[in-house]
Order: sequence, then structure tokens, then C-alpha cells
Amino acid sequence: MIPIAFWRNRRRYYNLIGNKCKSCGKEYYPPVHICKKCGSKDLVDWEMPKEGKVISYTILLEPAEEFKPYAPIYLGLIELTNGVKVIGMLTDVRKEDIRIGMKVRATLRKLTEDRDGGQIFYGYKFVPVE
Repeated sequence: MIPIAFWRNRRRYYNLIGNKCKSCGKEYYPPVHICKKCGSKDLVDWEMPKEGKVISYTILLEPAEEFKPYAPIYLGLIELTNGVKVIGMLTDVRKEDIRIGMKVRATLRKLTEDRDGGQIFYGYKFVPVE
């Protein structure tokens, strides 16, 4: 990760900020520049809901170099309560507990750190909801 670029976009990483079309109301994450539903360019930042459910998942045993210390990584395809689908890491869960339909909630957690500079990168991950 590039520290300056991450810092500039931290609000989006920390809060699940997508956007919403002012013309038709369609919501997007990640943000788009043109509404795919109606073609409007009139979009505003929009915070996504924090709750959703797992609709698919995978386990990364050989992640990218910067994430190797955290392997295995559980990645989930999450359908948020507004219907928008996002990909995120699942945390505070064991492999045998992950299941399709599992309710989850977004939370702010450490993603990785820059080994040379020591900067810690935070972002959203999903935890199971009891």
C-alpha cells in the first residue's frame, strides 16, 4: 500500500463510503462516476450500512506478500442490508464457523503495516453478529 494514497482515501476505507445516484437512488460500493442504472453523473457520497450477510467466501492460504503474516485470510462476499455487495476480510471467526447466510457487521481493524516505515493501515473487516 502507498501510505500517502491510503491516507488521502482513509475516510472511504474506514467508513464504507460509496455513492448514491441522486436521480434514481441506486447505491454503489466502491463508488462509480456514472450511474450504471440511469446514466446520471449526479452522484453523492453515501455511507453504506454496516450489517449484512455472507453470500460466498474463500480462504487465502497464499496471500500477497504484505498479507502473508496474517494467513490464512478469510474473504467474504457480503450482501449489505441495502443489497450492495462488497468483498471484505472476515475476522474473529474460525474456518469451521463460516457459513453462507451468516450475519456479519463491519468493524475497523488493522489490515497490514508497512515494514519499512512502520505505518499501520486500518480498514473495515467483518465480524460475526451473534
